[in-house]
Order: sequence, then C-alpha cells, then structure tokens
Amino acid sequence: MLIASYRNYKKTGLRQKYIILLVVSIFIISCAQRSALSGGDKDILPPEVKEEFPANKTTNFIENTITVEFNEFISLDNLSSQLIVSPLMDETPDIAVKGKKLVIKIKSELKPNTTYSLNFGDAIKDITEGNIYPNYKYVFSTGSFIDSLNYEGKVIGAFDLTPKENVFVMLYDEFEDSIPKTKKPRYIAKTNKDGDYQITNISKGKYKLFALTDINSNYLFDLPNEEIGFYNELIQIDSSKTNNIIYSFTENTDLQYVTKSSNTAYGKIVLEFNMPADSIIIKSLNEDISLDIEEVSDDKKKKTFWLSDPSFTEKLDIVVYNNKAIIDTLELELINPDLFLDSTLTVNTNVGVKFDLNTAIQFTTAQPIAGIDTSKISLLEDSIKVDFKFTQDSVNIRRYNLIYPFKEKTDYLLFAEPSVFTDIYGLHNDTILKTFKTKRESDYGNLVLNVTPNITDNYIIHFTLNNKIVETRYGVGKAVFNFDYLTAGSYGIKLIVDRNNNKSWDTGNYNEKLQPEEVIYYQGTISIQENWDNKIDWIIE
Repeated sequence: MLIASYRNYKKTGLRQKYIILLVVSIFIISCAQRSALSGGDKDILPPEVKEEFPANKTTNFIENTITVEFNEFISLDNLSSQLIVSPLMDETPDIAVKGKKLVIKIKSELKPNTTYSLNFGDAIKDITEGNIYPNYKYVFSTGSFIDSLNYEGKVIGAFDLTPKENVFVMLYDEFEDSIPKTKKPRYIAKTNKDGDYQITNISKGKYKLFALTDINSNYLFDLPNEEIGFYNELIQIDSSKTNNIIYSFTENTDLQYVTKSSNTAYGKIVLEFNMPADSIIIKSLNEDISLDIEEVSDDKKKKTFWLSDPSFTEKLDIVVYNNKAIIDTLELELINPDLFLDSTLTVNTNVGVKFDLNTAIQFTTAQPIAGIDTSKISLLEDSIKVDFKFTQDSVNIRRYNLIYPFKEKTDYLLFAEPSVFTDIYGLHNDTILKTFKTKRESDYGNLVLNVTPNITDNYIIHFTLNNKIVETRYGVGKAVFNFDYLTAGSYGIKLIVDRNNNKSWDTGNYNEKLQPEEVIYYQGTISIQENWDNKIDWIIE
C-alpha cells in the first residue's frame, strides 16, 4: 500500500513538472511574438573620412601609397567606370579596401609640378546599407602649390539636344589637329546622367577641347562610330568657367557598309546601312532573279528590295555596290513561299470609327502592287455613291491614297471588292468594308506661327506631337506658317538651320572643322485646344 502511494505521488509530481515547463515555454514564445527584438534605426548616413595620409591637397608630394580611413567598413562598387584620374597616369593606380581603409598605390612616375586629382564618383559605399560617399576626391601636387581652376558645363546631343552620359571631356596642351587621335589628354572628366561635367585643378593656359564617347576605352578618337564634340578655337583658362556647352555627334564616315540584313517576309530583302544609302544598288548572283523594286526609309539608311518573281530558291546571293564599287556580298536564307502564295494580300487602312477631316484614306499593302482596279472601290456619303481621286503615295510605294473632300459630322461607307489590288506575286486582297463618321470642324485647333530667325540660312521646321513629326515646313528669313486641323494636345517646334539647303539635318566632321547644323527648340510646349485658333510669334535671338 505504501509503495503504491509513493508511485502515484511520483507520477503526479512528474506530471506537474511537465505542465509547469509547458506553461513557461508558451509564455516565453508569446512574449517573443509580442515584442520582437529591434535592431535600431536604419543606417542612412554615408561613410565619413576620419583620416587621410598624406593629407588631402598635399604639396611637394613624393609618396607612392595613399591611405584613407573611414568611420565604418566600406566597399567599392563599379570602380573601373567611376574612377577618373586627371591628369591620366601611365598606369591606373592599384586601389584596394582593407576594412575601413582605402589604400591607393601609385605605380606610375608622376610629372613634376603637376596637380593630380582622383575622383571616385559613386564608387565608395558602406557595406551595411550601401550608403554612397558621393564624389570623394583626393588631390595632391608634385609642385609647391595646388592648381585650382575649374572648367565645367554640359554635353548634349547636337540633333535632339538631350544630355549625354559617360562622355569624356578632355583638354590637351598640344594643339595639332591629330592630337585627339594620337595622344591622351592632359586633363579629363566624365559626364553624369544629366550630361554635366567638371574638370578640376587645372593650371592656367590655352587648351584644345575634345569630347569623346570612348567605345574601346583607350582615350583616343580612333573608331568611326565614336560620338564626338569639339570647339574650333582653343580655349583660354585663366579663371574658373561654367556653362560651357558641347554638342556631340557621330560623323558620316566615307566608308559605307551594311549594318544589318534580313528576310522577314517572302521576297522582302531589307538592308540597313551606317549612313544614307543614296548610291547603293544590289545585284543577285542567282539566275533569273531580279531585285528591281526598292523602298527607301525617311533617313535613307534602310533600303528594302523585293524579288519581282515568285520562283523559289532556298538561298539568295547578292552583291552590294556603292558608287559602282563592291562593299559587301551576302548570302540570305529565303522564306519558303508555299504557304505564302496560298494566302491573300494584306491591306491595312487608316480608317477608324471616327475619321479626321482634311485627310486621305490610306491603303497600305504588304507587298508591292502590280495592278489596281479602282472600279471595284466604292465610297458612299450618307448612302450616296461619290467620286474620288486615287493616287499612289509619293513617299511609300506600297501606299495608295483615296482623296475626297470629306464633310464634317457625316456618315460614310468604304467598300473594296476582292481583287482591287493584285501584288507582284499574283496575290489579291480580300473584301474591305469600313463604316465611319467624320469629326466636326470644331474638334480641331489651328496655329499661325510667325518665325523671325536670327540667321540668313534656309531652315527646316518640324512640328511635333509626342516627339513625332506631324508636319515639316521649309523657310528662309521671316516667314508665316499655318497649321490647320490639329488635334488637341501639347505640341513642340524644332528648327534646323539648313546651311547647305538640302532639306535635312547634317552632322559635323572633325577633320573639316565642321560643326553639325544647329538645332533650336521652341521653349515650352504649345497647347492646342479644340475649336481654338492660336498664334505664336517666335523670335529667335
């Protein structure tokens, strides 16, 4: 009896211990869930420099190792593209991180009486939150003083005036025209995303200025597709100067070549070139295959050629000529015509539910056309058949315009029977049926633009909406331009100084000391509203 009582007591005691342990565990977990440990506020501060040895802006510099200590552990990000050493050294310094220290080892012999700057851009950051120390710069001089003059400004594209990033702006203390192609610069800086540059710690004197998008990273203008900018005259730096604009461009090289070739549809050969292809012709090496139908893009850098017969060959060998000289030979895989020749001719129109006044109905065909039967096209105005004019577009050989003086707020029906269009491969269109209503005169705004330029050259006016050219006009001297039937929106105006009167923008050329043709934008936008007449006096000073 006593033994049994003891056993019961022991079991009860163990059970109570387990219950107590379970309750304590639940309490601890509950507390942990209600009050999670906090790591404190997020670090948003960049590293700080505690000590530099030798001191920043040291003169009579003779060391080959520089140590910069920060208040926290750091790392380097994308150093090769961020670091700018000016003047350039024969060898880029070795740069390493050791905990909180940045260690710079100079491997080149330094020039006497020269101020050097090492700009780290956004390369330095802390290792915890990645906070950047922006534009840390270490400066020293091998002479008795620090050169302190600056030259800064902006690099923008000559044609669109947009900021240019990652462009080297370079100063030379030698002035031969060949210098940017043969020697590295004395001073150098690099543009940021806003196109801004700043060359610092320059000594007084005259310099040749040159800007370069350095594709092969050798600080030389030695590739035809490298974007450049330059001043025709030397610059005199005897004080710090700001707001110096450089216009960048890519030259038209004398070397014409094919940049891309494709066969995206049966019989369609597309060749793209590095420059306008005015003198380009191609010939087929395949017997009985002719490529005598061609289209040219607006910028003249793309030509589309069409096989004029449907005979099939798996490959097409062509020779590309420029001014009767062979510049390329190409072998193109052709698309099999079996499925293609069993299809119908695709014809697209610009007709929607609402149709713009003062506009032609456009038919754009997928392939060039061999024949048209306009008797199979009907246009009905309020159910009454009307006569119209039908012409081929002057720019796009696969576009045809139905011209009619459409009335406002009027119902129309367009009907084109099968076989109105027959393409060069014998394909015919399917039925085209469109019903639409024209807009009201009051749906549009109008603009009278009075231009008073400060130039005597001819000029080109581009009237744009959403960065797309709506209309192009040409002028010389003071002129008035009328823009009618404009849809509501914010428009822009761009003026190109057409020095050679060829009705297109021309780039520059370094060897000829020729700057690109000047581009001027109207400041701000022009708001066109429905049923509203606008007048703008643009005085260009």
